[in-house]
Amino acid sequence: MEKLDELQRKEMEKWKGKYLMTSWENYADFLEKLGVPLLLRKLATMGTPIVEVSYDEVIEEWNICRTSTLFYRLIKLRSVDFRFKLDEEFDEITPDKRDVRSVVTVEGNRFTHVSKAKKEGVTGHTVITEFNGDEVVRYMTIDKVPDCTGLMKFTRMKVEKDIKVTEIEEDDDL
Repeated sequence: MEKLDELQRKEMEKWKGKYLMTSWENYADFLEKLGVPLLLRKLATMGTPIVEVSYDEVIEEWNICRTSTLFYRLIKLRSVDFRFKLDEEFDEITPDKRDVRSVVTVEGNRFTHVSKAKKEGVTGHTVITEFNGDEVVRYMTIDKVPDCTGLMKFTRMKVEKDIKVTEIEEDDDL
């Protein structure tokens, strides 16, 4: 974050924390048009996602961890870490196994994550994560289907309750 001015760094510090998804629009259609297999689409849409935003000052790396949960956050289905350094291109294998080249930039109150396909027949996507106080909105678009937009809204989790989270390790646990 050295490249950013002091005001921007202070603002981005406020972005760190946990956010609970409150609503989504067109997410299932977005996943289908992105080419996500049916089983992964069902898993992605059956739970309540929690997003945790963190920053490691030592290695100057952001992490947006998305965890899908069930039954009022009692069961953790899947957790995906998305680690990046601002303005640095990196290779990424997406959760649905697409091989892409990505970069994340920051402007104002937004992270913009742009991924470009590395192989023919694979599509890239753009995710804009917008921070507005205790609210986060994620806008998602697909390169090959620009008129299909997904939208997810989150609200900051203020109180950490003592909830025992049970992780599902294997498919047999389902």
